[in-house]
Amino acid sequence: MRFSKLADRLPAKRNRLYREYEKASSSGRPIRDLISANLAEQGWVFPQERLQSILADAAGRTRIYRPDPLGLRSAREAIAEFYRPAGIPASAEQVLITPGTSLSYFYCFKLLANPGEEILCPRPSYPLFESIAELAGLQLRYYRLRESRGWEIDLDHLESQISTRTRALVLISPHNPTGMVAGSQPLHDLAAIACRHDLPVLADEVFSEFLYGGEALPRPAATPAPLVFTLNGFSKMAGLPGLKLGWILLSGRQARVRRSLEVMELISDTFLPVNDLAQHMVRGILESREAFAFGLRPWLLRCRQIAGDRLSQCPDVRFALPRGGFYLTLKVGGAEVDEEALCIELLRQSGVLAHPGYFYDMAPAHLVLTFALQHELLDRSLKALCDGIREWKKRQDS
Repeated sequence: MRFSKLADRLPAKRNRLYREYEKASSSGRPIRDLISANLAEQGWVFPQERLQSILADAAGRTRIYRPDPLGLRSAREAIAEFYRPAGIPASAEQVLITPGTSLSYFYCFKLLANPGEEILCPRPSYPLFESIAELAGLQLRYYRLRESRGWEIDLDHLESQISTRTRALVLISPHNPTGMVAGSQPLHDLAAIACRHDLPVLADEVFSEFLYGGEALPRPAATPAPLVFTLNGFSKMAGLPGLKLGWILLSGRQARVRRSLEVMELISDTFLPVNDLAQHMVRGILESREAFAFGLRPWLLRCRQIAGDRLSQCPDVRFALPRGGFYLTLKVGGAEVDEEALCIELLRQSGVLAHPGYFYDMAPAHLVLTFALQHELLDRSLKALCDGIREWKKRQDS
């Protein structure tokens, strides 16, 4: 039997770190997981009585199946209303509902680029981008985030990376995994670049509800960029990843918005991938999301403080406190460091799971971890991490 060339290119085996993780987990040894930011596992769940009420109401509305490829109008109108207080004059006609941000990216990639053309992404990046681009037949090209300046966008480098094959710019703010939040001026500068080169902007805002500077999130949709696809969903915002509901808000020049929606409506109509029950829950969840976020935000702020305090006592790492989201990045050395070997060593000796930076296309040598853990567990886990790094450094130096 023969498989496609795509099947040959996609990785079929787990990497060394996760083979080691599976071995450790199967042995029954406790592992401090500093990667999985499952809020429900930390006790943060969407208010259950309210969720049951929303679910019961939605179930009553699903008796007759009348699919809309763009998504049910009532759900799209609720999503549009979510953006209006931010000064974005959105309407239901600008919204496409999807089964999550990953498929939103796939729709955008297929809409905007032909096979072999390029999407310009930030570096550090996110592991799923490579797989999505591979499935879409596209190439990724990268622009720098400057670690020495809190991972801010290097706009000069971004523009220098634009080629005749570039078809879109990806912005992730708050950025995963660095926690960078792009300010208003950098976004307007990015929009100016997009205008000069006539490129759309894909704005990933899945961590938009979790900011630590007190300011509102600056949004590319509020800039003069010629075409903006704003991606978000309920996975992080409402702590409901299992609901599998996301969306794309399109803004910019009307003719381009209209043409984009025509094409994506056809793509979505081919699969009709979002179930009606989840769509009927959209308004209720958006109206109740603050009840979920009210206690979560100060809890995450305390997590961030614990992480900063504990890691600042570790002389072997450097880091910038994240301004959004709930991941951070540690600098642990240079090109001489085998990040994956370090992570395996931390797993074996300290019982701590962290990711090597190369998973996120970082230059050597970094670790990536979450700080969204119960406070005592977080402090113990980070202490174990720091102790493990210190011991590993000693062995490397001896």
